[in-house]
Amino acid sequence: MLKFYHIKYLSFFLFFIGLYFGGRYCINTLALFVIISIIELFKEGVRPIKEFPRLLWLPIGFYLIHIISSFYSTNQVEAQFDLEVKSSFLILPILFGLRKTETESRFFNVFRIFVHTTSISMFILLGINISRYFKDGVFLFYNDYSNMLHPSYLSMYLIFNILVIAFLFINKKEKTIYLIPSIFISLTTLLIAESKAGQLTALILIIFIAFHIIPTKYKRLAIMASIVLVFIFGFIAKDSKRFHFFINAFEQYSNIKEHPETVKESTALRILAWTASFNIIKRNPIIGVGNGDIKDELSKVYVKRNYTKPLEMHMNAHNQYLETFIGQGIIGLSILLIMLFSPFIVFRKQSILYQGFILIVVLNLLVESMFNTQAGVIFILFFYSYLFSQSKTIRPSVQVPQLINIK
Repeated sequence: MLKFYHIKYLSFFLFFIGLYFGGRYCINTLALFVIISIIELFKEGVRPIKEFPRLLWLPIGFYLIHIISSFYSTNQVEAQFDLEVKSSFLILPILFGLRKTETESRFFNVFRIFVHTTSISMFILLGINISRYFKDGVFLFYNDYSNMLHPSYLSMYLIFNILVIAFLFINKKEKTIYLIPSIFISLTTLLIAESKAGQLTALILIIFIAFHIIPTKYKRLAIMASIVLVFIFGFIAKDSKRFHFFINAFEQYSNIKEHPETVKESTALRILAWTASFNIIKRNPIIGVGNGDIKDELSKVYVKRNYTKPLEMHMNAHNQYLETFIGQGIIGLSILLIMLFSPFIVFRKQSILYQGFILIVVLNLLVESMFNTQAGVIFILFFYSYLFSQSKTIRPSVQVPQLINIK
């Protein structure tokens, strides 16, 4: 007999599928998930307000700051659009905060569904591209491989999947035969997607996981292995087309500043966007320029400094910390930093799933303004809200101990 929690699992499954294929698929499947979750609140009752998870007030506060900043924005069309894109900061924390705490088995089942959904989605994507290869004779990479979802966001999802696989493996909550194909297809797709930030984040996450699960007596060996891994990655990266541009951009920083009109490579363009962002921040450090005027103010700097390509692309800051600093000033940035780093303190003895998730987000926000797109906002807020609304679900018996104490 079909029970309501089976419908809930189906809503998770459909949402995760929609997540990987982006756009309307993601928004529509999220809408379905929200509707089923609201039905659940009426059917099973809500969590008492006094038990509402404290961490979930932070994204709500972050959204309220954006509402306030919209009042002093000149470009109201952009301001209202920004509030629409970021609406998950309000909806998902409230929705998950009101839901009752799930049982441990159901909590793990959600992440098992995520792993299986990732495998299905990535094998479908691989199949689509193999069929293109037989048709056109060319195997696609980067944007062309996943044309429905930008490589930066796809890579972030896959890196989180690797973290979830480690979490399930450590707690023995899924058969290894299912985990191996998922980690294989995730790593393969990460290479094909060719996201520089994604591959660097994956390396850092793997080292992070290793330092949490390797016994203390092997600490020195783990450190040495990490150093070797970094050198191997660097050796491979130096011959990579994508990382060659990345290294070259920093080596020729002075030349980029002197001849910005010639810049076309993505890393070099980010450097120009970052320098323009600091210029605006200096003039509006406290409350920022408002969420609607960020791109307009950046465009003014691009014109003044002859940043041709960033102006043509109407580039944002390509760094969420700078983007927030420009729009909401030091007040907005402070809330963002508290939202991201307070879980490290609250869950310092908790499962690596919590700390690892925040680590992935913190690193990805360095190179993308991820809160400007649904692909970034929905993924981050969904798992932030779900994880920290269910933080009491995992008993100490299945928590991953901090096996290595690095001083």
